[in-house]
Amino acid sequence: MAEANPKPPPNDGGDPPKKKNTTSTTAAGGSRQSKHPNKRSDSNEVKIEDPATIKPNKGDVEEVNIYNLDILHEILLYKNWKGVTPCDNPDDLREFCTPYIHLDIGNARGWIRKMREIKTKFNNESDPIDDVDKQEFELWKKIWGNERKSDDDPGVGSSK
Repeated sequence: MAEANPKPPPNDGGDPPKKKNTTSTTAAGGSRQSKHPNKRSDSNEVKIEDPATIKPNKGDVEEVNIYNLDILHEILLYKNWKGVTPCDNPDDLREFCTPYIHLDIGNARGWIRKMREIKTKFNNESDPIDDVDKQEFELWKKIWGNERKSDDDPGVGSSK
């Protein structure tokens, strides 16, 4: 009686026996994929993209991943150089943010949001407890501490 799966003969040192390619690639739904890379064999096939390579839409807000302390240092340097803060008008904000945006650090909307957060984080009566917050507050006072904040002042990026 013959076995269902006979054992292969031992290798005598010659060329190994040729095997058929038994592995197959199937698309979603169980159908076999096309060998041509640009043809799809099944309409259920899903293209998966790497999130790291996907560029956000122009209207999406890209997060600005820089420490507030570093941004405050740069704002102080900008203020000492130009005499105004980047938050004073859109042209200054664009000039300040453009080098970062070219390096893919956020986008215009992300920078507007970040600058608004930094500018409104403290007020003249703030009393931060954390050491980093104290350092940020000292820089914040150097930049905006002498400004008179009125109820009519819309701040950064407002539509007033």
